[in-house]
Amino acid sequence: MALDLIGDRLQRLDVFRGLAPEQIERIARDAERLIFRNGQKILDAGSDGEGAVIIISGYATALADADAGLDAFEIEAGAMLGETAMLTEHQFRVTVVAAGDVRAVRINRAALLAHMHEDPTLAEHLHGRLTSRLQRVAVELRLIDERLAAVAQTEPAAIAS
Repeated sequence: MALDLIGDRLQRLDVFRGLAPEQIERIARDAERLIFRNGQKILDAGSDGEGAVIIISGYATALADADAGLDAFEIEAGAMLGETAMLTEHQFRVTVVAAGDVRAVRINRAALLAHMHEDPTLAEHLHGRLTSRLQRVAVELRLIDERLAAVAQTEPAAIAS
């Protein structure tokens, strides 16, 4: 798998967007290259993740999980799976299988943590990107909560009519 293709995929991901080319190249160079054949598990629900998997080419399917209320869905090239696992201990919550041949890379937690130790600006960047995303999610959840509260206030009046 060409280093420039891996680097291109990394740069398109929100968490890595804005990193210096040298930082992207170093992460791409240390990424573990993976090939999955049709039906082969990429992630296994309940298993411990050692890093995030980024699909470079091909498609995958997240399997349905009735207990979690999750329907099956397709995952395209460019997607990152198990992002949390590249930063901290994490158990995967969904099983993902290859739909045809899939080329992917794994950003191993140990390697990324070593990069952050050697390059504190990388750690600052990742912290900033993740914090920003969490703040956006918090705002979206607050808006949903406000909408639900508004609906709950208007329902009794509608029922009384």
